[in-house]
Amino acid sequence: MILAGASLALWGWPGSSAGPLGAASAPPAVFQPVMDTDPGPLPPDVLATPEDASVTETGTSIALPAASSPDLGIALPQALPPDLADPILRWIAQQPGARVITDTQQADIWINVDGDGMLLAERIYVPVARFATLRDEVSAVDLLAQWMGAPEPGQMPLAADPSALAGLTLLWGSPAQVEVLPDAAAVAAALEPYPARLGVLPFDQLAPQVKALTMNGLDPTNNDFDASEYPLTVRLYVNAKPDAQDAAAGLQAAVEAAGVQTNRDPAKLTVLAMTGVTAMARMTALRMEQNGYGYPAEVVGPELSRADITHISNEIPFTEDCQVNASENNLTLCSRTEYLEALRGVGVDIVGLTGNHLNDFGEQASLWSMQFYRDQSLPTYGGGSNLEESLKPLLVEHNGNRLVFLGANQYGPEFAWAAADRPGSAPYDLAGISQAITDARSDLDADLVLVELQWEESYDTLPIQSQREGLQALSSAGADIVTGVQSHVPQAVGFG
Repeated sequence: MILAGASLALWGWPGSSAGPLGAASAPPAVFQPVMDTDPGPLPPDVLATPEDASVTETGTSIALPAASSPDLGIALPQALPPDLADPILRWIAQQPGARVITDTQQADIWINVDGDGMLLAERIYVPVARFATLRDEVSAVDLLAQWMGAPEPGQMPLAADPSALAGLTLLWGSPAQVEVLPDAAAVAAALEPYPARLGVLPFDQLAPQVKALTMNGLDPTNNDFDASEYPLTVRLYVNAKPDAQDAAAGLQAAVEAAGVQTNRDPAKLTVLAMTGVTAMARMTALRMEQNGYGYPAEVVGPELSRADITHISNEIPFTEDCQVNASENNLTLCSRTEYLEALRGVGVDIVGLTGNHLNDFGEQASLWSMQFYRDQSLPTYGGGSNLEESLKPLLVEHNGNRLVFLGANQYGPEFAWAAADRPGSAPYDLAGISQAITDARSDLDADLVLVELQWEESYDTLPIQSQREGLQALSSAGADIVTGVQSHVPQAVGFG
């Protein structure tokens, strides 16, 4: 992901994997397992149905021969998410005499969404739109109307991957019309040409190219999300007759062992919020003196501070005797130490020091500012007391996720760059920072590598050519997220 000057609020996502291809006109598949390993074909007698019955699989009706009463009859719902169907079918195949049957009343074990029995698995589904949209929310009523009704003239149908098709079928029954696409990337591509089109994806398949929409005020990408009140929470329960309780517990254990009990584990989630350039000087400083030191955080503070990690790129130093100078042409910038209240108000956790004003008040003032951050227990990166310190990566661990932050100042001026015996921002070197990205993977075991750049400045909302080329080069070098903090206006977002 490349951000050429925009602020970023990133809600971490895991990698996606392709699922089986479905057709829009086909009914939901009874089973669509995605096999990660190949233990060999499932026994052909896993499925047992009454005489002349049939099982529907992705648009194909397969007639099955009559079978004798199974030793262990297991009734499954009409649709199952593929990643959940896989371990369930494997477990059934390993049980002597076990068969899938269609009659719940005759079953020894049955799975449903009615809320009784032992919780087997949970799935969270998320309505999405293309990334470039002003829309933030969709109601459950509106989404259900699209699911149950045919699209109006000129309106595109819902787009969904196979898991979302199965999950919403469990909640709402079969759809009137849904375009089923193989994976999140295909859903994102289908949404991109249509600003008003909606899709649905499993939480663990959310991709950067889509925007997750809230539903009834609830946002699964937030770390305070309550799944119990969310309309697109699907919970499957396993029930059993008294003499099949042990077998049901075995099925539950198999699902747990496969790691597919849920697709949203709060203990593995990290919410990261990143900002563009910050400089509490000139007119901003004057307003803070007039309205209170926490003034800049009054509106954005609650949102930014909700993140697990809140990043600020602060391009100017704190100094002991900073004086407010609100003149338009003042280019020698500093902040009073009292202004830290505004950063605390947005929940700052880490600070990028790639700015080109770090040494505006001299080297001693810059060193004092860096010590001030240390005294305030605020980790920094992208700048330092000398060149070696400025180049050091910052590793942040949260909920088992390892995020490595790197930063550099491409634009200068030269006196702002750190040197062997001078503080400042890290000078930009493509070969050096590309190697640092590689080292972050190999030496620090990074899950995400994030690079912050102070690039050539531009007051245009469209990135200039050098910005595009420079940020793309680091994306190509392996950075997961590259942010340009040089701009004083919102710019573009790209996906490398």
